[in-house]
Amino acid sequence: MLSAVTHRDLSRRQVIIDAGAIALSKDRGPVEFDPQCGYGRVLDLAGKDLGLRVSSLSQEHGILRVEDEPALGRLKVGARVRVLANHSCLAAAQHSHYHVLEGDQIVDRWEIQRGW
Repeated sequence: MLSAVTHRDLSRRQVIIDAGAIALSKDRGPVEFDPQCGYGRVLDLAGKDLGLRVSSLSQEHGILRVEDEPALGRLKVGARVRVLANHSCLAAAQHSHYHVLEGDQIVDRWEIQRGW
């Protein structure tokens, strides 16, 4: 899921992104194995794990708790991140299609199949 930073609160060390429960689902990850799993793992555009998780959700926004000062500095309003949702079935059901990427180029479009 591609998402954009819409707000940062430096005093609270929080970053708000424009992907929330509708895009990611409210299913938490495997809390029995990782209590901090949150609602999705956050990557940079190249796919490098930033070591961040979506810690809480509203309907349309996700909140990232960012303790690392350099990471907080890089996640400015307008920056793009990728979020690996914990439950892809629920996330997929909210969209009409996927764009397939190779590197940073869109190479295909996959329609979501409905009717189960």
